[in-house]
Amino acid sequence: MKIECPLCGLENEEGSKFCKNCNVPLFKSEIDNRQKDTEFQKNVDWTEKCPLCKTGKLWHIKKKVFLGLSNIDALKCLNCEAIFVKVGEKYKLFEAKDHYNTVWQEYKNKELKGAEWSRIANGGISDDVQRKEDKEYWLTQLKTGNVPIIIQQEESPIILKNKEKLYVALSNISLSQPRAVRTGGYGGPSVRLAKGLSFRLGGFKAESHEELRNIDQGTFTLTDKRIVFSGNKKTINVNLNKLISINPYSDGISITREGFSKTQYFGGLPKADISFNVKDKTYVEQFSGLILMYLIEGLARKIETD
Repeated sequence: MKIECPLCGLENEEGSKFCKNCNVPLFKSEIDNRQKDTEFQKNVDWTEKCPLCKTGKLWHIKKKVFLGLSNIDALKCLNCEAIFVKVGEKYKLFEAKDHYNTVWQEYKNKELKGAEWSRIANGGISDDVQRKEDKEYWLTQLKTGNVPIIIQQEESPIILKNKEKLYVALSNISLSQPRAVRTGGYGGPSVRLAKGLSFRLGGFKAESHEELRNIDQGTFTLTDKRIVFSGNKKTINVNLNKLISINPYSDGISITREGFSKTQYFGGLPKADISFNVKDKTYVEQFSGLILMYLIEGLARKIETD
């Protein structure tokens, strides 16, 4: 009577305790005995519960790669047959039969530490997913005005009003605005009248389009009441309750405001690090137009509710 290997499917001779192909125990009693004795297994502390099926144990195998020419260390679930390939000090979810499994859909081909896989096996999430969720939560709090931040490169050139609080003062910020550019030419065929002289039939066709042009350089200041741009050529003062819309960019923002038809762009944000805490975790994020936009929206909301 042949005995099928639970991992590779090879049929082994009756009486065999271990698969002759992958050396995996063919009986549960042998698995329980060998599980503690395998040197590879001693260094892996998350093999008791598979992150996919949450029930099966993981067993050390040699996974064939590169057309079967070489083997790499891997772990395979004895229940759902999911395979985790060892990559340095991490493990990559390499294979699974159930592609509808939510863990497979979220973490396929992801390289995670053993502690992360153990957390996933017990209903948790990876470090990266946790960071994304915590960042989204922090941005939401920033947008609602609950966690204002202060970013100041230099002393602000503006004089603060009574009870006005400074939040942002950034130098070397560019101010740009769209400007109409007209182009055109004569249409129709050309008729030669004499040597070096021709006449083009048809009228002059003019076209107009907008181009974004840098018009000034200066200091961008944000308080809990207003945005002030102090440039070499002009000064802009905008009360936060007069803002119509804000759009974020990787290195700046654009605003539209009441009483001014053109959109104004403020670019050149410094590559500063912003640290924030969510519960007991601390993260560092690079300052961006998105963070600045949410900070402005949060301060504007505070004006409405105060």
